[in-house]
Amino acid sequence: MALREKSPAVINHDDQAILVDPQDIDDGPRIGLFWPEKADAIGALMKADGQNEPIKIRKNSKGAEKTWLLVTGRHRKHGAIMHGIAQISALVAKGSAERCREIEASENMDRRDIGPIEKAMFVRARADIYEGRFFDGQKGKSAQQVGQSKRWSSGASQNVLIDDEKHADLEADHSAATIAGLYGWQDDAAEAMGMSSRSLRDYLFIYRTVVTVAGTDESQGGRVHALARHPLGKKRKSVVEIGKIKNTEARKAVIDLIASDHDHQIANVNDAKIKWGLKPARSPAPEGQSKYMANATANLDRLTASSWISLATVIAEKIKPSALQAMRDAIDARLAAGEGK
Repeated sequence: MALREKSPAVINHDDQAILVDPQDIDDGPRIGLFWPEKADAIGALMKADGQNEPIKIRKNSKGAEKTWLLVTGRHRKHGAIMHGIAQISALVAKGSAERCREIEASENMDRRDIGPIEKAMFVRARADIYEGRFFDGQKGKSAQQVGQSKRWSSGASQNVLIDDEKHADLEADHSAATIAGLYGWQDDAAEAMGMSSRSLRDYLFIYRTVVTVAGTDESQGGRVHALARHPLGKKRKSVVEIGKIKNTEARKAVIDLIASDHDHQIANVNDAKIKWGLKPARSPAPEGQSKYMANATANLDRLTASSWISLATVIAEKIKPSALQAMRDAIDARLAAGEGK
């Protein structure tokens, strides 16, 4: 089958594409998630219309079973295998394994179909790479010292400092001012990744508090996949809300409940908390007259005895004429019971 190739200008790559057997490409360790239905759909399009964009590969290590190691294009590779495509177009990427991993993360971060959980994986992967560069040659210095020495450097946009274990509380606080005061890294990092500083912190927070608890290994019962598929897992705000559950066991339980909710009966994170028993169910908020009565009762409860005496005439005047007898009967009953003496 003839494969349609984009011109080098469209691909933005100088190397010539080569044809390779998709079966001879090793996936290797991946950052994101694999969606079989997506691969199937892409493979069907490739079978019918040809391949629009080459995948990226690099030479595998010596002695490996397969010649090539995948850099980007996992769904295209598996889609081709699913639909019996014998050869696919590929560009041979140059550079270190770290550079290839950065390519995988950066090319996938901006996909329109990517959800917050998978995006957090790619953001974390890029942050790990930048962190390594940030500390390169800075052995013996504290994170604060490194950050302070680099925050004014001309290469600041390439330096990112993220230390999950030591500074988890800072990420959890979502405090731009606090983190900026210590390191001054996140604005430059966010700009390098094409996102706001708040978004960067959200995705790092999601990775640490949700992805690591759900498990990044796709073979772990499919929990991370199931969570990413759920409507709540597709909303960044909801995933951040899950991450804010302080108790790790409770957070894991809520993740498990949502991941196992295949019929999507759990409408929001609060529902999952209630179902697990993390917080009691609340009565529906009062509406209409019930709301006014609830507010009036709450306000009257705040009055002191002297305030009641001062307002007695005003309150009496405010009673609707049709309710005067009922009010008098209620007051007489309390007096007859010995109250007010």
